Amino acid sequence: MAAGRYHPAMPIDAATRAALVELVLTRGYERREEPFRLSSGGSSHDYVDCRHVVATGPALRTVGQAFIDAVDVPWDVVGGPTMGADPLAHAIAMLSGREWLSVRKTAKGYGRGSWVEGHRLQPGDRVLAVEDTASTGRSLLEAIDKLRDAGADVVAATTLLDRSPAVGERFAAAGIPWVPLLTWADLGIEPLLPAP
Repeated sequence: MAAGRYHPAMPIDAATRAALVELVLTRGYERREEPFRLSSGGSSHDYVDCRHVVATGPALRTVGQAFIDAVDVPWDVVGGPTMGADPLAHAIAMLSGREWLSVRKTAKGYGRGSWVEGHRLQPGDRVLAVEDTASTGRSLLEAIDKLRDAGADVVAATTLLDRSPAVGERFAAAGIPWVPLLTWADLGIEPLLPAP
């Protein structure tokens, strides 16, 4: 996988892709006439709640294994911004036998004052950065900055659902391979477009 390359069609088999689409559409998708306001600041008639998608053990196992199967670079630790990444990182760590971490929104105000919980990063740790849904990629890229500041080597970034073509472009510009399991096209919904 070349650094900074966008991978819209992942090396997961058709049956896995179909199972993921079914999970997302039945457990996390809603469409309405009045647009939803998104955390990115944009709006959409299509809302996807990927945290609800993985709220059962079997669904979390299916999604966690799909991440493991899709990412073809060596990595040691998995994690991303709390809380969207947390259940995914835990599942991937359990299924792969590797470690997990969670990047806080603000540094802890007591104890070690850490930004990162779980695995204690060492310089050179190879991290797979993960997020549940990416609309702009901003929160995952901010978490990656904190991981890199701590000496981590972020080898790839991934998400269950990529909602915008701009996300892959941002990761390519940052030199990080972008490996979404699903995109807007897989769900048959309109992509989110960057604000003009």
